[in-house]
Amino acid sequence: MSSNSDKILGIDLGGTRIKTGLVDPQGNILLSKNFLTSAELGRQKALKRIVKIIKKLVKIYTQFGSKPNLIGIGAPGVIDRAQGIIKHSPNLPDWNEVPLAQLIAEEAGIPTFMDKDANVVTYGEKWIGAGQDFQNFVCLTLGTGVGSGLFLNGRPWFGNQGSGPEFGHVTIEPRGEPCGCGNRGCLETLASASHLVKRAQKGLDKKIPTLLGELLNHKTKPLTAKVVYEAARRGDPFCISLFADLGRYLGIALANMVHTLLLEGVILGGGLSKASTIFLPYLEKEFNKRLTMADSKLISIRISSLGEKSGILGAARMAKERQNK
Repeated sequence: MSSNSDKILGIDLGGTRIKTGLVDPQGNILLSKNFLTSAELGRQKALKRIVKIIKKLVKIYTQFGSKPNLIGIGAPGVIDRAQGIIKHSPNLPDWNEVPLAQLIAEEAGIPTFMDKDANVVTYGEKWIGAGQDFQNFVCLTLGTGVGSGLFLNGRPWFGNQGSGPEFGHVTIEPRGEPCGCGNRGCLETLASASHLVKRAQKGLDKKIPTLLGELLNHKTKPLTAKVVYEAARRGDPFCISLFADLGRYLGIALANMVHTLLLEGVILGGGLSKASTIFLPYLEKEFNKRLTMADSKLISIRISSLGEKSGILGAARMAKERQNK
C-alpha cells in the first residue's frame, strides 16, 4: 500500500474536455473525473474555472486522505516546458503566453509541471503502455489533429526548442490542402479526424453513393469520424476508401520517420486509432513498400493499449520525472 503523499494528479487538458485522474506510483488511476474545458467562455473565465476545478479536486482528495503531492498537465499547442507556459494553441485560440503551471501551483499549493499533450501521451505509453520495451519509438496521436512524441535511447526527445517533434506538420503533399499551421499538405491535413470528416462531407455534397446519408438521418447528428467509421465497418466502399487513403498517407509518413531515425517502434493513439482495424492493412502495405533502406520486420507498429488514459498517466509520470531532476 502506497503512502498518502505519493499520489499525483494527472491532467489531460484538451480543447473540449479536461480529463483528470489521481495516479499512484504503480500507474493505477484511483479516481478520475472529466470536465468541459469551456474555452468558449474566453480565456480569463475558462482559466478561472479550470483552476477552481483543480483546487476543488485537491480539496476532495485531501479530505479522503489522498492529497496529491504533485500535479502534471498535458496541454495542446506550443508549450514552454521549463516555464510551464502555453505559448499559443490552435485548440485554445486566445490562450497566448498563459503561465498555467504557475497559476495552478499558486492556487492549489502543489508543485505543478506542464508539457505538450502529445509528449505526455508518449510518457504514458513508455511507462505502462505499448512502448514499455521500446528504446527508440514515435507515438502519434490521431485526433482532431496529429500530435507526436518521440523517445530516443530510452529518453524523451525535445529538440533544441524544447517542445518535441511536430511530425503532424511534415509535408506529405506539397500542393495539398492548407493546414491550420500555415503550411500546405501536412500529415495533419491527410490523417486526422477533421480531415476525414471534411472529405466525407465533400463526398456527400457530390452525391457519391454511401451509407453516410442513411446513418445521419437515423441519428440526426452531425457528421463525425465515428459515423464515418461505422459506415466503413458496415462495408461502405466510399468510407473504406477514405480510411484506405488515410492509412497510405500514414504509411508514407512513418517510412520517412523510420528512414530518418531508424526507430524500432511506432505507436498510434488518439480517438482515430480505434479505426485501425480498417486502415492498418493499407498503412502496413504502404509502409513496407516505401521502407527501402531498413528492414520492416524489425519495426513494430502498435496501437495504444491505454486509450484515453494515456494523457492522465503520462502527465503524472512526467511530473514525477521532472521533480526528481
